[in-house]
Amino acid sequence: MIDGSWTSTSQFSGCGWAWMDNLGKVQLMGTQNYSRRESPLHSEVEALRWAMESMIKYSTCQSFGTDCKHLITILKEPQDWPIFATKLEKIETLQLCFPDFKITHIL
Repeated sequence: MIDGSWTSTSQFSGCGWAWMDNLGKVQLMGTQNYSRRESPLHSEVEALRWAMESMIKYSTCQSFGTDCKHLITILKEPQDWPIFATKLEKIETLQLCFPDFKITHIL
């Protein structure tokens, strides 16, 4: 599970992730803040990148969940989102380390 946070008036953005086992029990989690990103969507992309970099240390069989439908769209159609090109290149490289990578929308 990943999530990004963003407000137009804040100096910072944030993100977090939680790694859950098959029973839904949290095994590990992380949070961080950083200088405010350009938009809420930028924060979501940052959250995914950081979660992937963090999880690669523990397992390469990962399914990621997000409440952001646009993030899934960006990953499926990166050519339609040139503003995210650099970030998406990094995520695409990380995906190579996850042979069973998938991301799903959660409510």
